[in-house]
Amino acid sequence: MKKIIQIQKNMEYTNLKQILRDKDNSKVKVKVLRTWDAINIANNNDLISLDMILVDKEGTLIHASIRKSLAQSFRPQLIEGSIYTITNFLVEEYKGNYRPVHNDLKILFNSTTSVTKFKGFDHSIPQVQFEFADYGTIASRCYNTTYLTDVIGILDYIGAIEEIKTRGRPTKIRNIQLLLEENKSVQTTLLGNTAQQIDDDFYKTNKGPFIVIVTSTIVKTFRGQYQLSSTFATKLYVNLNIPEVAEMRNKYSTKDINVKDILPKGLPKIQDAELALHNKKTVVEIKNLEWNLETKNLMVTCNAKIININNKYGWYYVACLICKTKVKQVKGVLWCERCKNEPKFAVPSYRIQVQVQDETGSTTFISFDKGAEKIISKTAKELVEMQEEMLKLDENTLPKEIQKIIGNEYLFQLHLDEYNLKYGKENYTVSKILEMEISHKQKDSSKVEEHQDTMEEIVRKSRKDKYIASQKIEIGETSVQRPERMPLQMLQKHQKSTKQIATKKKKN
Repeated sequence: MKKIIQIQKNMEYTNLKQILRDKDNSKVKVKVLRTWDAINIANNNDLISLDMILVDKEGTLIHASIRKSLAQSFRPQLIEGSIYTITNFLVEEYKGNYRPVHNDLKILFNSTTSVTKFKGFDHSIPQVQFEFADYGTIASRCYNTTYLTDVIGILDYIGAIEEIKTRGRPTKIRNIQLLLEENKSVQTTLLGNTAQQIDDDFYKTNKGPFIVIVTSTIVKTFRGQYQLSSTFATKLYVNLNIPEVAEMRNKYSTKDINVKDILPKGLPKIQDAELALHNKKTVVEIKNLEWNLETKNLMVTCNAKIININNKYGWYYVACLICKTKVKQVKGVLWCERCKNEPKFAVPSYRIQVQVQDETGSTTFISFDKGAEKIISKTAKELVEMQEEMLKLDENTLPKEIQKIIGNEYLFQLHLDEYNLKYGKENYTVSKILEMEISHKQKDSSKVEEHQDTMEEIVRKSRKDKYIASQKIEIGETSVQRPERMPLQMLQKHQKSTKQIATKKKKN
C-alpha cells in the first residue's frame, strides 16, 4: 500500500504558482508557448541563451531560460505548442528588466534537467496566453523596461520591409500601426526576423479586419506619440481563434477598415514645391473640415501671414529631451510625467502661438522647435541664455528675434488631429514650414535682404545645433549624441526671477 501511495505521489505535478525559489525537486507539466534566442548584439550577435515562456493548466506564465552551453542540446526537444513534463530545474528570483511575463520567479535549466514530451493533448492547458496592455498601461511603461508589453489591435497601416544598418550590419525593418480598443492608434517598429512575420499577400488577398497580436515589445515615444519596438522575444499572430480576437472583430464588424500603406522611409522625400500643392487649404477650409476615419490624422498646407503672437502662456517651455513633454519641479528635482521619472536632460523648447490670416479668415497656429527654429534662426535655448545675459528673465517678454516674424508670410504644413477636427479647437499644430514660399514683406528692404541671407545660410550650411555636444552614448542598437542638459540651478533661477518681475509689475 505504501508503495502505491509513493508512486501516486511521484506522479503529482507542482503548479507554477507553487514552485519555490532555489528548489529543484519540483515536477511541472507545462506547454511551451513561445521560444526565442537572446542575442548579444554588442558581441558579434553571439548567443546568450535559449529562452521560452511556459504555461500550466491554471494559466500561470513563467519565463524559462537555458544558458548558451546547454541550448543546443535542449533545442531539438522543445517545440512551440507542445506539452512537456520538466524536472530537476532551478528556480531563481527575477531581478532583471525586460521581463516578458508578470512573475517574480524564473526557471533555469541545468545539465540534470529532464524534459519529457507529453503524448496526446491536454485540454486543461491553454493553447495560447497573453498579458494584453491597454493604452493606459502602454503610457505608464514609456521608457520603463521592467516589463515587456503585449498588445492586440486592428492592423490599420503597414509599411514595406526596408533595410537599415545597425552596428554596421544590415537589419530588416517594417512599421505597422494598430488601432487599439480605446480607438487609440500605436505605431510598432518590427526589426529583424519579426519584420517578416506578416505576409504581404495575406492582408492584400483576404478580407479584413486583421486582428494582430504583438508580444514582448518596448514602449518609447516618437514626436510625442507612444511607439512600440520589437525585441528578440517578439512574436506576431494574425486573427487567432481566441475570445479577445472575436470580441474585437465583432466590435468593428460594421466598419470598413482597409489596411493602408505607409510610405517607405527609403523612398525619395517629396520636395517642398510638390508638397505645397498637396492638400492645400485656406484658413476657412481648414476650420470647416469634419472628423471621420479618413481625416482623423490629416496633413494639410496653408499659405498665411503671421499678424500677431499670443504670448499669454510664454513662448517656450522646459522639455524632457526624450519625449518633449513639459517637465516640472517636484521637491527640488525635475520630473517628467510621461516618462514617469527624472529626465536626464531638459532643454528649453519653443511653443509659439501665432495668429495667422489669409484672404478667407484668421486662426491660431502653434509652432514648436522644428518650425520655429527655421524662421527664427536660433534655438530656444540660445534665446533663453541671451535673455539671462540681459537680465530679461520674464518669459512673457517676447524676444525681438521672435517679434521679427510678425508680418511675414509663410507656407505652413499642419498636422490636424481629433482635437481639431472632432472638438473644433483652433490651435493647429505646425509640423513644418516650407522653404519655397517663405517671403518677408517688411518695409525696410535692408532687413529683408539680411533675413533672406540668414535663411539661405541656414539651408546651405545646415548648422550644427549648439546644444548638442560631440560626445556619443550608446543606447541599444543605435548611437546618439549627448546634449547639454539645462542645469536645475538655471531653471530655478529663471523661475525665481520671473516671479520677482511678475510681483513687481503687480505692485506698480
